[in-house]
Amino acid sequence: MANDWTRRNFLKTASAGSIALGAATAVPEALRAEAASEKAFVEGAWFFEPDAAWRKSLSKPDQDIMFEFDVKVPLRDGVNLSANIWRPKAPGKYPVVIMYTPYDSTSHWVMSEAQYYASRGYVFGGVDLRGRYGSGGTSYLYWHQDWKQGGFEGFDVQDVLKFFGEQSWSTGKVAMQGPSYLAMVQWMGAYLGSPYLAAMVPECSPGDHYNNVFPGGAFQLGNSTLFLTKLGGSRTNNDDLRPFFDWEKVYHHLPLRTTDQTFVGKRCQLWQDFLDHPDHDEYWRFSVAEWPGVNQITPGKYSQVKAPSLNITGWYDQVQQDTINNYLEMVQYGPAELRDKHRLIVGPWRHNAYVRKTGDIDFGPLADADFRPVKLRWYDFWLKGMSNGVMDEPPVSIFIMGDNKWRGERQWPISRAVSTKYHLHSSGKANSRFGDGLLSTDEPGSESVDGYIYDPENPVPTFGNVEPWQDYLSNDVDGARNRLAIQHRDDVLIYVTPELEHDVEVTGRILVTLFAATDARDTDFTAILNDLSPDGYARILADGIVRGRYRKSFKKQELLTPGTIYEYTIDLMSISHVFQKGHRIQVEISSSNFPNYDRNPNTGHALGEDAELRKAKQTIYHDRRYPSHILLPVIPA
Repeated sequence: MANDWTRRNFLKTASAGSIALGAATAVPEALRAEAASEKAFVEGAWFFEPDAAWRKSLSKPDQDIMFEFDVKVPLRDGVNLSANIWRPKAPGKYPVVIMYTPYDSTSHWVMSEAQYYASRGYVFGGVDLRGRYGSGGTSYLYWHQDWKQGGFEGFDVQDVLKFFGEQSWSTGKVAMQGPSYLAMVQWMGAYLGSPYLAAMVPECSPGDHYNNVFPGGAFQLGNSTLFLTKLGGSRTNNDDLRPFFDWEKVYHHLPLRTTDQTFVGKRCQLWQDFLDHPDHDEYWRFSVAEWPGVNQITPGKYSQVKAPSLNITGWYDQVQQDTINNYLEMVQYGPAELRDKHRLIVGPWRHNAYVRKTGDIDFGPLADADFRPVKLRWYDFWLKGMSNGVMDEPPVSIFIMGDNKWRGERQWPISRAVSTKYHLHSSGKANSRFGDGLLSTDEPGSESVDGYIYDPENPVPTFGNVEPWQDYLSNDVDGARNRLAIQHRDDVLIYVTPELEHDVEVTGRILVTLFAATDARDTDFTAILNDLSPDGYARILADGIVRGRYRKSFKKQELLTPGTIYEYTIDLMSISHVFQKGHRIQVEISSSNFPNYDRNPNTGHALGEDAELRKAKQTIYHDRRYPSHILLPVIPA
């Protein structure tokens, strides 16, 4: 028999004090005492201290600059890359900073970085990767076209490091910097080993390339289509072509296998290789990381990375968890002598955009960051040997959203966090924001199931927590956005706490455990965490997806038996956010987030082959036997 869960009854009972809300409303005194005595954190961020002494010790911009255009960098297979080099005009030997880029080494972005560092006593090299702009060879992406024979970007990076390390004007100490693609290639070059690599700044960095393309086992359609039009086999960015495409047709095109031929008029090897390798197989072996399943990490190749890393990302960055994992892997599995030499900075930003406004939300002046002085301090220490105290700063700096302030931490994850299960509850009608879904730390008893129909012909649209440079985001749906307009749909289940009696800080990894059944051979489940304010604004904080056939492992598909209840883990990555008093914690459960991810056609067929779509009947369980919940790391007050 269904229980009497209704939002009104729950609120009535909660206000009477007979339902415990666990760590969200009451933290044991012992935990408070432990947190107070631990002194594991410091308020603020060292890089936002405008008058700090370390700024006065930075290398001064007192060098005239000379420029060398289109310098040829020879690779081991006879291909020549094109490098633009800025260096101090005064004779002498200087340390080197490199940006190895697919995005044009003569861009304003590269040149502004070059002028900044070259004027401060560094050689700066902007290098076009293989097959791009002035470089020889054929463009692919991360790997080489001959990847089956072992070709990948890491070898090219290794040769570039050797070239810059051995020039007459070089001290032999080289650093690499840059975000996204420019970050991942740093890791690939680093694990091959180079006596010249002295420091790294991988920003917004993928770690396991499989997770970059197939997060949760689902195909990241929006980003991968951008690769197809911007990078796939082309020598240039082709940005002026983007308005030409009808993106509605591009993303809805089926089968996915022919998307490349239909929209760019040719077969693209990169696109075809993605579709040929939806499993975590040998294709992905060149990554520094190997994460074989949801929330699973292995030592990977991090023990071979013999350089300190300064890792920078944002809570709204699509590869935020990868960047955090890279830091964790180096601290845990990197060379022992370097394990305490890595640093992590996480702000309220999207991908490579260190500005105060993300989506709808202005996070204030403390979110507006210029990291060039920070990187300069890092280089001054590791490349010039200057004693500037950079290694005395807290190893982890995080921006706490909601409070909009910085905090330095001695470790990550934060040991004082209390892992708290917020269980899903309802009387079987959690559909939409008008339903009766509830979220609490009370363990479930006998409860009705929730259900909905997932129709891939009418998927839940992507809205919030994605990148603005993907063309389907032209209507401003990146970063922090209000999910309210999405929540009228009956295929979105909503679970929400009562109004919080005091502030609740959640800082760390967010995971949803979902017990669900479907009538399909394969399907997806999605989860989104929101902060619901008193005025009804549902601010998206984190989202995740899991493809049914990859619920156990990304390495091996296992189709579903219709009607069988399975346990799924959905990774929502990490956040640091204060849910303020009077706000509510809200969770959405559904089966699509399109076009950020491809639509699961629910057929169980191979990826990319379906022109057929079918509806799936989804059933969500949340009772004593099947306690579906979201796990939140709550920081004691």
